[in-house]
Amino acid sequence: MSTTQDIIFHWYPHSPFAQKVAWVLNYKKVEYKTVLISMVEPRAARRPLDGGYRKTPILQIGNHVYCDSKSIFLALEELYPEPSLYPKLANGESSEGSARSFTMWVDNVLFNNIVSQLPVKDLGDEFLVDRELVLGLKLDLKMLLGIAPFMKAVILAEYAIAEKTLSSKAWVLDTTSPSLADFTNLKITSGHMQKVFGASDRERAETMPEIIEEETIDVLKRYQEFEVHEDFKVHNTVLPIALGQQVFITPLDNGWRHFS
Repeated sequence: MSTTQDIIFHWYPHSPFAQKVAWVLNYKKVEYKTVLISMVEPRAARRPLDGGYRKTPILQIGNHVYCDSKSIFLALEELYPEPSLYPKLANGESSEGSARSFTMWVDNVLFNNIVSQLPVKDLGDEFLVDRELVLGLKLDLKMLLGIAPFMKAVILAEYAIAEKTLSSKAWVLDTTSPSLADFTNLKITSGHMQKVFGASDRERAETMPEIIEEETIDVLKRYQEFEVHEDFKVHNTVLPIALGQQVFITPLDNGWRHFS
């Protein structure tokens, strides 16, 4: 199954999560347009689309907007099931559970530790202020610089786990083709990443048609008359909300701080 609806990828290339979504879009050979957004707020032109969600990336498909890479992958797998992000394991079972669990470890535990190695002095005041607003707390640069050497040891230990996981395997989960687990940013495992780059046509995202943020609203308006598919109403949420109800979207990993 495929879609004839406009697919628009809102991103900036330095975002590792945006890179991962780009790799999956390319791997599935999706035709899409890109919108290059600012690395920091304000992103006023995006607000009508994202319900207050500040993170990157988001993916616009017709009259739906998907925030967070996890929801983006679910939507892409439904619309473009081949090639699947969850190929069969050696025992014949789906790799979905294992792939999503591995991805959660990389996206949360490993990624959050890697952030400790960023050259905070070189990030610029504007970027740091923006991230303080996202996190809901004041960043202590002296503390961040102080813990970096200790966190490096933790990261090396975690990368050793990743290397062991990949030992003698073509792909992370020993599948015959890449799974979602492979589209992570394990750049230290360079041989593996080169295979992922080959499968995902790494540079393709930067050659896709580019539009400006204001045009994305016009695209959304073209789909206003489209009825929301019944499957979306029933399956895509377990929340007690009704179609048409106004909501505010915030990530679980830091959004709670804005309501304390």
